[in-house]
Formats: sequence, structure tokens, C-alpha cells
Amino acid sequence: MSSSVVNRLLIFFVLIFIITNLGFYKTYLIHFPKFDGFPWVYHIHGMLAMAWVLMLIAQAYLIREKKYELHKLVGKLSYVIMPLFLASLFFAAKESYLTNIKTKPQADVLANMTNGGTIDIFFIGLIFALAMVYKKNVGYHLRFMASTGLIILAPGLGRFVFAFLEIPFPLALIPMLLCTTGAGIIWLIMDIRNKKSAFPMGVYVVISLIMFVIGAGSHSASWQGFAKWWVDNLY
Repeated sequence: MSSSVVNRLLIFFVLIFIITNLGFYKTYLIHFPKFDGFPWVYHIHGMLAMAWVLMLIAQAYLIREKKYELHKLVGKLSYVIMPLFLASLFFAAKESYLTNIKTKPQADVLANMTNGGTIDIFFIGLIFALAMVYKKNVGYHLRFMASTGLIILAPGLGRFVFAFLEIPFPLALIPMLLCTTGAGIIWLIMDIRNKKSAFPMGVYVVISLIMFVIGAGSHSASWQGFAKWWVDNLY
């Protein structure tokens, strides 16, 4: 793997860390250290998300420094961090639902679950599983791991656009989608032009588009029915 690719990847992961923290500053981090009114599950979820991004940064740095054995050792942490992160997504989504259902119509709360972490559990889990299946294929593994970072970037980027650029929430989704899905599409096109496999980034782009379609149809009968089943049986 060329040093320029690794350097760009390292910069990319650092930017994810910075943007995510800026995005959550006005809505969460500004309340440090008391965090009055925030359930404990949000703290755990945030710490696990940051642990994952920091691990991605460390892994890219270790590759750049050619510390491959340490890279493999740190990589074993992913088998602990990712399952815990996915579990925290579930409980954070549950907490959000139980809070919102007290003051909002159920249809709107079920619709909000499309961007509340519920579908992320499936898609981040799938991409991580593929990264582990193809861990001996450096190109595939790198792209799938980077894709987890792109998905994690979305919530922080959306809040950053909303809070700092003061773009209203529905419109804030546009630059968020352009950056996260657009980055995947550009990477996919570059892979095709360079005669590399389109499989890993193709999977990410398809997943991103599916997530967009689900979000756009959040009040559809199919999503409402699934979400209602989800909360009735799991919450």
C-alpha cells in the first residue's frame, strides 16, 4: 500500500474525529462535566464511537510506520469495541424512542428511528463483518473499515452543519449525504478507473443509498410496520 494512500486515510480518520466532536459540541459536549439530563447510555455510546474512530486513526498510523505486528494486535480490539458499539446503538435508540413517545405522535417517532441508529446496527454490522471476512485482502479490508468511519461520520457531520452553519435540519441532510455517500461514489469511480475491484466501495454506496431510501420513506407502511414490530418486541 502506497504511503500517499495511507497518509490520506490517516488524515481522513482525523477529520472524522474532529468533525464528530465539533458536531456534538453544542448539543452534548458543552454540558461537560455534569451532563445534566443525559441518560448514561448516551455517554457509553459516545465513548465507544470515539474509541472506534481513535482505533481507526491508530491503525492507519501503525500502517504508515510499518508496525504491522502492533497493527494486528490493536486490530483484535475491534472484536470487542464494535459489538459493544452496536449494542450501544440499540440502547441509545431505545432510550430515544422511549423519551420521544411521551410527547410526539407514534408515527413520527417511528419515522425518526430511520436516523436514530436502528438501521445503522444492521449496516455497520454488515460492513464490519465484511472487513473481518476479507481481513487478509488489504484493499478490501481497508475500504470496508474506512466505510465504517464514513457511516459514523454522518451524525456528527449533520449536527455540525445544523449547529455551526445554521442550516435547518431537513436541509442539513443534503450536505451530509453529499459528503458521506458522495465520498463513497468518488472512491468507487476512482477504483473502477484504476482497474481495482468495485466490490467494497460498491457495497458501501449501495448501503448508503438504501439508508437514504429508507429515511425518505420513513412514514411508509413498510417502515412503520417494521418499526412498530421492532419496538413492540424489543423495547
